[in-house]
Amino acid sequence: MFKKKEETKLTKYRFITYLIGAMEKTAEGDGGETKRVSLQVELLAREVYPINPCQQERGKVGMDTQHLKEEMAKCEKEEDYSKFGHYGRLIWKGLDIEDDKGNLIHIPGDIDYCRMSDFITFILNSKDQPCGSYGETFIGFEHDKPIYLITDIPVKKLSNSLKQAVFGSHGYVFHSENEYIHFLENEYHLLRKED
Repeated sequence: MFKKKEETKLTKYRFITYLIGAMEKTAEGDGGETKRVSLQVELLAREVYPINPCQQERGKVGMDTQHLKEEMAKCEKEEDYSKFGHYGRLIWKGLDIEDDKGNLIHIPGDIDYCRMSDFITFILNSKDQPCGSYGETFIGFEHDKPIYLITDIPVKKLSNSLKQAVFGSHGYVFHSENEYIHFLENEYHLLRKED
């Protein structure tokens, strides 16, 4: 059922998941960091590498999520959509750089994160206003990655398109982080490793 992972520097992890969810307009009022903190710890303890965009943003765009939000708001205010689009390309498509030995290195973007993942983890609070997360959900669905949605929203109140992507990808909806972790332990045969 599970494919052999390609050779990467992430081989010490059994699985990779991209932690998607609101970053611009969040229930917590931050850049999306809070909703990912405890889940990241629990996944790492089970040999699952969580791609946390809040931590990865700096490598692509040269600033943290909060600063990037401010910079993009400034671009909008000044109607500098060329610069706005530049940041958008970096966020979604990543960055190609040359190291000091002349090697070409690709820093992944959000589209790459979807493809790299064994499954996608979508954290959606009722007061969040995500946008890109829906795009990432459908990228994951297109690449046959199960979408696992953790939400406090009743399933019947979720949009039909979101439910189609989640259930059509052979994913599930969970109403708590603990419920999700318990599922992963059983479905993927994971054990929590203590420090």
